[in-house]
Amino acid sequence: MAKLYLLQFLLLIISVPALAQRPKPAAVSLPPADTVYFDRDWERTETLEEVAYARIARHDAAGKTIGTVRDYFYPSWKKQWEGKMASEAPDKPTGLCCSWHENGQVSFKGTYVNGVQQSDFRSWRDDGREIKCKSLMQEALPLSTASIHCSNCMHISRKVFTVDIPEGTVGIVYKLDVRDEGQPPVSWSTALALAGVVGTGGMSAPALLTTAATALTKQGNNAPPTVSTKCHWYITPDEAAAQQFLDTKGYIKDVKNCLRVASNTPQETRPISLPPGIRRLYVCVNNDNYTTDATATLSVTALVQTCK
Repeated sequence: MAKLYLLQFLLLIISVPALAQRPKPAAVSLPPADTVYFDRDWERTETLEEVAYARIARHDAAGKTIGTVRDYFYPSWKKQWEGKMASEAPDKPTGLCCSWHENGQVSFKGTYVNGVQQSDFRSWRDDGREIKCKSLMQEALPLSTASIHCSNCMHISRKVFTVDIPEGTVGIVYKLDVRDEGQPPVSWSTALALAGVVGTGGMSAPALLTTAATALTKQGNNAPPTVSTKCHWYITPDEAAAQQFLDTKGYIKDVKNCLRVASNTPQETRPISLPPGIRRLYVCVNNDNYTTDATATLSVTALVQTCK
């Protein structure tokens, strides 16, 4: 019996180093979390006296955020926002996101797609009362027409439509038609198309924009063009970009601030959600026909939202 115990003891001594030498499972390696600081206008700052918010996030080698991004009030370090980002500067939240007031009450909660609020979005005041919003479709640019000369003509072959955006606008629906001279003229009525949409102010903003775009799409031309014109165009809130379009024969070099860039798309009706603070848009249309003039017709309707 003693020999058996001795044998078991020797086997145990031999096995311990063997177990110790087994390789451990590889740990998942995550990049370290970065902390950046912002002032009250959400501009980055390194001046301690200006800091009002702090963000903790992980980034990959290309600078894209990984996983959940968390913002905090500073210096209390109470949570201010949590969610994922499709991109930063400007921030484009994506997926389910939540924000808090500094007293800990929920500020808003809802889903985003590439920075755009979806229909489940809800917001609350710092006393816990839910904020209720009503929406109304309002003409920002009534039906406007411009003749655009051909690209080989002595005259300018481009047009910039200036659209003043009403205060409280959260999105627009535009309808653009570019057709060659000699083609049947356009025929649609923005007011008639949206008459049935105005009464649905209780709908969420994205849903109302989509409904308005559908209504305008159905307002077609009595005689559609038989020839598809050649053109390209931009929609931008940047006045300098619009001026560059006029100065450089119809091109905008840096299109990152453009809300829409299109080529050889002579007819389009589309909704666009707008970031807060935009008060003017520029729709820049260029006629790419070599010898044929064109006519551009545009209407822009704003979705104005009031909340209480």
